[in-house]
Amino acid sequence: KIKNAVTGGDSSTPSSAGQDEAYTKQITEMSKAKTWSLNHFNQQIKDSMGWKAKLPGMGGTDQVKQMKAMQSLIEATMEVAGSEADASVLKELGRKEKLQICLKSEADLKEINELVAQFQSMDIMHRILRYRVENGKSIPTNEESAKTMMQKEVKNVLSDGEMKEMRRQRMKLMKGR
Repeated sequence: KIKNAVTGGDSSTPSSAGQDEAYTKQITEMSKAKTWSLNHFNQQIKDSMGWKAKLPGMGGTDQVKQMKAMQSLIEATMEVAGSEADASVLKELGRKEKLQICLKSEADLKEINELVAQFQSMDIMHRILRYRVENGKSIPTNEESAKTMMQKEVKNVLSDGEMKEMRRQRMKLMKGR
């Protein structure tokens, strides 16, 4: 299960005041970025690991291990696709490029596809945040308000074709379960 790249936790974990503060900081930085690239995504992973990975005994926790594995996968993807690759570049990765990423990161194809899906979700969030900032609207301060914002604003930033593709991907995921 891939962890939330912004908070480092999964979406079922209740947030604390410290997590909300870190979330607000990261989401504010995200809203200020003109584009969303693998480099930004990688930086968020590094920031969310923060002090946990540096404390003796904490580096071996499952959460830190998963974040390090994700970071390794992102760095391998950056080597293949470029550090400034965006969602459209990742969507177009072919089998050869994905195989190269598999070999560099020691991840399997499923993990690469999950990373691409998560990156695309983060790209949509970035676009929604930029839309809100450009229209003088507030940005969310916690994960719950971000989910609500995403549901309400997604139609304002995605084209009809992107909405159709998103529904198709969702149906494909549901059939695979």
